[in-house]
Amino acid sequence: MTLLGVHPRRAAILRYLVQHPDGATSGDIGRAIDIHYRTIWMDLRKLEAEGGVTSEEAADGRSSHWRVYKLRPEALEEAVRNFVGYVTGKPASNLAN
Repeated sequence: MTLLGVHPRRAAILRYLVQHPDGATSGDIGRAIDIHYRTIWMDLRKLEAEGGVTSEEAADGRSSHWRVYKLRPEALEEAVRNFVGYVTGKPASNLAN
């Protein structure tokens, strides 16, 4: 993953969210990949600022300050297309052909 410039921890977070489309809290993700939830939370904030994930208040009776993060699949697909386009020198619009 580092060859592509993707931090392995962030890749693990994205992978988890792909596998859990209903979303997850930073604690859920942290327990699954064995990393402290605060570290995951910081990465999720960055991913949200970059448009890769969304968050909303947990609606399942958890504390009101808990957030559920969900992957924006279209953002991930666009990022992959743009990266491949950049590396290959092809515009992202031509990659589907």
